Parts: sequence; structure tokens; C-alpha cells
Amino acid sequence: MQQVRSAARTQPLEPAAKKATSQRLKEGAADTVLNSFSILSEVVDDFKSSDRFFKYKAMVLTLWLLLSVGAFGVACPSSGPSNEINAVLVAAGEASAPVYMVKNESNETWQDVEIIVNGKYRSTMSQLEAGGGNATLSPAVLFDEAGHRAPNALQITDIVVKVREPEAEVPLLRGGAIVPP
Repeated sequence: MQQVRSAARTQPLEPAAKKATSQRLKEGAADTVLNSFSILSEVVDDFKSSDRFFKYKAMVLTLWLLLSVGAFGVACPSSGPSNEINAVLVAAGEASAPVYMVKNESNETWQDVEIIVNGKYRSTMSQLEAGGGNATLSPAVLFDEAGHRAPNALQITDIVVKVREPEAEVPLLRGGAIVPP
């Protein structure tokens, strides 16, 4: 008769020393990456062994997804102004005599605002309120450095907004054309 051996230990194993959290995270991340590569290689092998019609279906689905994402990106561009201070220039009136308005579309009130027209005439204000505060530009509110009012027949071709707080200088109109944000 053979003697029977038991798999039971005579003494329990000592608990393994705990590893540092960073070491456990590194090992877990390495395991996840290896498992991901394994799953990806299995998917590639399955795709290679699939029939031609399945591959056509996959191609059509992929192209549809790419075109949908591209169309969404084109149809929904960035939202609103994107210059440093979110300044917007609104032009209204007739093309021969447009009326310009500078709007503060930011969430911050501008302090010590100077609007320079054609590099010569200025309109200043202590502040311009956030969220739509505006300043309309006309010869009545534009003065040169000597304090003389701008001529009534002034053709506005350039507009630059200078702000002390937040500090910025943004061109809004250059050569009669609105500068894109």
C-alpha cells in the first residue's frame, strides 16, 4: 500500500510584503496595455479571416462615421469671438455710411478703454461692461490728440481697441474690412 501525502501546509505562508501604490499602479497599467494589445491583435486576426462582404460592410460603416464626424465639425464651428478680449465689431447702416459699434462679449468688464479710429481719432471711456456692453462710434464721440472733433464726413477704415484691464490691443477693422476673430 502506498502512503498518502497531504497538500496541506504544516504552517501557513507568511503574507507577501505590500508593494508601494505607485508600483502597483505601474504593474496594473502594464497589464492593461498588454491585454489591450492582445485583444486588438485578436480583432485584427478575426478581421483578416472574415469574408470579403464583411470587410465591405466595415469599410462603409467606417466611411459613414468619418463623414458624419467631419460634417458635424464643419456645421458646428467654434462659438463666438475668439480674440484676446472677446471684442466684437458690429457694422450697420448703409454701405456708403456705415455705423460701427464695439461690443464687449467677454465675462470681464474692460477698464480704461481707448478706441482708436484711423490711427488718429480716439474715443475713451473708463469702463465697458461685460456681457454685451457697447460703444457706438460716430464723429460726435471721436476726437484727435489736440481735442478737435472728427469731421462729419469721416470714412472709418481702421478700428483698434486698447484696454488696460485686461491688458490687450485688438484690431477690429483694417482697411475697411472687418478683421476675423
